[in-house]
Order: sequence, then C-alpha cells, then structure tokens
Amino acid sequence: MQTFSVNNFLQPSATARNKLAQRLLRVEARDELPITLRHERIYILPTKRGLAFFAVIAVMLVASMNFGLNLGYALSFIFIGLIASCLLSTYLNLAQLQFTCAHAADCHACSPQNFSVTLRDPLQRQRHSITVTNADGIADTIDLKPGAEANITLQLVPKNRGTHALGRLTISSNFPLGLWRGWGYMHTPVSAYVYPNPETPCPDFAPQKTSTGEMISALTPDREFAELKQYQQTDSPGAVAWKSVARGAGWYSKHFDAEQRAIDLKLRWQDTPSDQNIEQRLSRLCAWILEAEKRSQHYAFELPGISRSANSGLDHQQRCLRDLASYQFEPGDTHA
Repeated sequence: MQTFSVNNFLQPSATARNKLAQRLLRVEARDELPITLRHERIYILPTKRGLAFFAVIAVMLVASMNFGLNLGYALSFIFIGLIASCLLSTYLNLAQLQFTCAHAADCHACSPQNFSVTLRDPLQRQRHSITVTNADGIADTIDLKPGAEANITLQLVPKNRGTHALGRLTISSNFPLGLWRGWGYMHTPVSAYVYPNPETPCPDFAPQKTSTGEMISALTPDREFAELKQYQQTDSPGAVAWKSVARGAGWYSKHFDAEQRAIDLKLRWQDTPSDQNIEQRLSRLCAWILEAEKRSQHYAFELPGISRSANSGLDHQQRCLRDLASYQFEPGDTHA
C-alpha cells in the first residue's frame, strides 16, 4: 500500500525542475535522437504578411459596418476562415515530424564542415517548405514526401580548431500562404572535430633515430617492396597497388620489409620549433601527419600527455588529428 507524503507532493520532480529551469533560465535542453516535434515544441505567430492581412480584414469589417455592405461581410468572414485554416495547416505541416539521426564530418579550421540531419514523416503526410536553421543563420529547405526520409545538410566554416557542436536547430515553416510562421527547437547531441590547418609547404621531418641509435634524415630512399596483401579499409590510399586495380586484378595493398620498419617516423611535440606558438607547432605536426600518411609510412605520435605507437592508415591518422584538435596546452607541460 502506497503512503501519501506532503513533502513528496510539494517537492517537484527532477523532470519538472529541468523544464522550469529551461523556461526561466533558458538552460539548453538535452535532446536525444530520435526526436519528435510534438505540439508542446511548436510555436506559431503571424508573419508580417499575416499582420498586413489582418489589417486589411479589419478595414473591410469597419467599412462593411459603416456602409452596410453585405458583400464586405461575406468577404471578411471568408478571409477570417482562410486565416484559421492556414493556422491549422501550418501546425500540421510541422506536427510529429521526426529527426532520426544526425552526422557531422571532421574538417580543418577555415574549411567547410558538413552537418547533416535526417528528417522523417511517420504520418504519411506531405510536408512543404521545411526549413532547418542553425544558430549562425545557415539554413536549408526541403519538401518531404509522405512517409519518406530526407537529409538536410548545413555547411559551416569553423575558424578555430577544437570540438565544434552543431548546437540548437530551429525547424520552421510558413506553409501554405506565408500568413503564419511555425517553428520549434531541437538540441542535437552532435559534434565534430576541427583540426588545425597544416603548415604549408610541409617542412622536413625532424631527424629520426634508428634501432641502432643512429640519427638519420627522414627523407630516406623508397622502402624495399616485400609483398601484396588483400586491401583493408583502414589501409592508407597511398599504399594501394593502383596498377593491380587498373588491370582488374583486385584490390591489394603494398607492404614493405620489416627492416625498414626500424626507422618508422616519430612525430613529437618536442621536435617542433620551441620559438613558435602553440598553434604553429600543432600546424607543423598536422602537416607531418598528412605527409607521412601520403607516403604510406608508419609513424608514432606524441603530445604532452598523449602517446600513440607507430602505425598508419586512416584510423590512425584520424586519432592523431583528433588529438591535435582537442589538445589543451598546460603551462606545466614538461615537453613545452
């Protein structure tokens, strides 16, 4: 048997407190995909065109009352009914619209970065002029067929490295006649990494130490070819045996002898010029990573507090570049 407690009745739940804080303090909501645009998320107000239309109807009503114009009354009430039907159509155009997934692509600073959001209509209803806008005012508009899915892509240009979140999106529509504007908000839990810009032209690698302790230049002759192996998705494009692909012999990757692996590159923070600032040193490491991957050469990677063993391939490159994007310099770093 449940007991009633006055304290429990008076104390609001965590959900109620979060909703109250969001309304009063404008705390950012925490949406989880998939997101459905329900009635409590939809706001509708008249547009400038709608306000002008209201003013015309008001003038028509006043004139009809003063001069006893039955046709004026008829037209006024027809237009009022049109406004009401447009209000309902604007609401139905957004209601129950679903956001099923969102995706973001990593990029370098000052380069285009694509965020895509997938919209779905679960009610077999035609959707017209659905516009998705981010906080920076970048927008894309689509029409959605009944029961269909569609992708909306927002292209941003982040200026600084780091983690870039898509943030709050505004979903709006002024269908059918532009008299009303309906909109709702969605806080997408999606972010992407923004890598530092690589230094150009790519500087020479720092001198490397072999397994025997000898210091040599990283600009070594081509490695001795060993064998072809079946291509893996994680292999670098530079390692693909393109001649075999062109002959139709299949997809293979070139592999080299183990002796050369003894002089795998080491891309380290302490090998960058100490007279450069932090961003310049990160840009040099970024250039080295891209150049090593271009050569299909194994490389180890080190930042203060971060160490990755020698490897190559797209996965290894992405992990290293993401380390650069999220790196936060601490004054106490011993390798600074």
